[in-house]
Amino acid sequence: MNRKSNPRAAAVEALVKIEGGLFIQDALNQVIIKYKLSKNNIALTTQIVYGTVRMQNLIDFYLNYLSKLKVEKLNPKVRCILRSGAYQIIYLDRIPVSAAVNESVKLSPSKNRRRISGYINAVLRNLVRNYQNIPLPELDSDPVEYISINYSHPKWMVSRWIKRYGVDNTISFCRINNKIPRVDVRVNTLKTSVEQLKNYFTAKNIDAMAVKYAPDVITLGTSSQIIEDPYFSAGYYYLQNESSALTAYAVNPKAGEVVYDLCAAPGGKSTHLAQLMNDQGKIAAVDQTEERVQLIRENARRLGISIIKSYVGDASELHALPADKVLVDAPCSGLGVLRQNPDIKWRRTEEDINDLVELQRKILNNAVSLVKPGGTLVYSTCTTEPEENENMIRWFLHKYPQFKLADLPNWFPFSDKRGMLSIIPFVHGIDGFFICKMENISN
Repeated sequence: MNRKSNPRAAAVEALVKIEGGLFIQDALNQVIIKYKLSKNNIALTTQIVYGTVRMQNLIDFYLNYLSKLKVEKLNPKVRCILRSGAYQIIYLDRIPVSAAVNESVKLSPSKNRRRISGYINAVLRNLVRNYQNIPLPELDSDPVEYISINYSHPKWMVSRWIKRYGVDNTISFCRINNKIPRVDVRVNTLKTSVEQLKNYFTAKNIDAMAVKYAPDVITLGTSSQIIEDPYFSAGYYYLQNESSALTAYAVNPKAGEVVYDLCAAPGGKSTHLAQLMNDQGKIAAVDQTEERVQLIRENARRLGISIIKSYVGDASELHALPADKVLVDAPCSGLGVLRQNPDIKWRRTEEDINDLVELQRKILNNAVSLVKPGGTLVYSTCTTEPEENENMIRWFLHKYPQFKLADLPNWFPFSDKRGMLSIIPFVHGIDGFFICKMENISN
C-alpha cells in the first residue's frame, strides 16, 4: 500500500499528535489531508484512532502484561503502533489478525528499524495468542481497578463516580462512554424544515430520525462524512448533539432582543440563538482568540445568519451594556461528552476541575453586570460534575441574591429542579449536560 495513502500510518500519526496535546478531531483532520485518504480509508483511520483512544487503558494493560518494556516508557511512535495494532487485533473482526500485525510492523521507525520491527512483531503476535487468557482485575477485590482497566477510564474518574453513583451505575456510565456516538444534526430552519431534511437524507439511504427531545435536531445514526455533503456547505444543518441543542431553548431569545454568548466558539449555540430569533435582533458572540472567533464567523456565514457580531475578548473581564439574555456556556471538564471526545479521559486530571471552577466563577462574576433587570442568565456545561454544575449555581445564588431560578420550558426532559436540567448519559441515554436558567429580579 502506498504509504502516503495508508490509513494505518495516518492513524498512528494522529495518535502521536493526540499524545502531543492535539485534540482528537483536529489530529484526524490533519492526517486525512496529509495522507489524501479515500472515504473508505478515512472511515478505517477514524475507527482505529477513536477506538484506540477509547480503550487505551485495557490495551495498555494487555501490552504491559506481555512485554518487558512498559508501554509508558516506549518511544511515542512505537507506543502508538502497538496500541493501534492491538486495537485492530482485539476489536476489529473484519481485519485479519495477520494483516493487523504485518501492517503494524511495516510502520516501524526507520532508526533501529530491524530491532524495533522485531519487537513490535513479537509483542503483537504474543497478543494474538494470549490476550484472551490474561487475568484481569476482579470486581470484588478492587472495584476501582476493575472498572478502570476493564472499561478503560482513569482511576480518579472511576473513584469519584463510584462515590456518587455506586459501582453498577459507574460501570453503566463507563460502558456508554465507550460506545460509538450517534451523529446528530441541528436543522437550520432558516433554510429548510426538519421534515425536508429528513427526506433528503432518506433519499440518500441515510437513516434520519427525529430525536426524542430537541425539536429541530435529527439523528443520522453513525453515518459519517456528512460534512462533505453539499447540504452541509450550503448551510442546511449544523453538527450539534441533542443535549447541547436544548441550551438555546433555555435562553428562549426573541426576535429583536440583544443577546450575549460569552464563550461562543465554534458558534453552535450562537447560530442556534439566531435561528430561534429568525435572524432578527443582535447577538454578540465572544471568545478568547481570533482563530476561535473566526470559526464563529465562518459558521454564521455558512448558515446564512447576519445578526451575529463576533469579538475577541475574555468572558471574565468583558464590559458592555446590559443585554436581554446572556448565555455562559462555560469552559468545563467535558466529562459528559466522553463518547464524542474520548481523549478527554486521558487529558483531564481531577485537579483540573478545581481550576475550572475558579474560571467559571470569574466568568459568572462578570456576567452579573451584563444582564439587565428582568433579563435572563443561562449557565450551561457539558459535564456531569456537581462542583461545576449544581454547586456552582448554589454558590452563585448565595452571592448574588438579585438572581433567582427561572422556569425552563415545560417540555424540557427530566428537569428535576425548577430552573435546572441535569442530563446523565447512563440514565437518560444522551450526552451529559447541565443547563440552569436564572432571572435578574433587581429593579
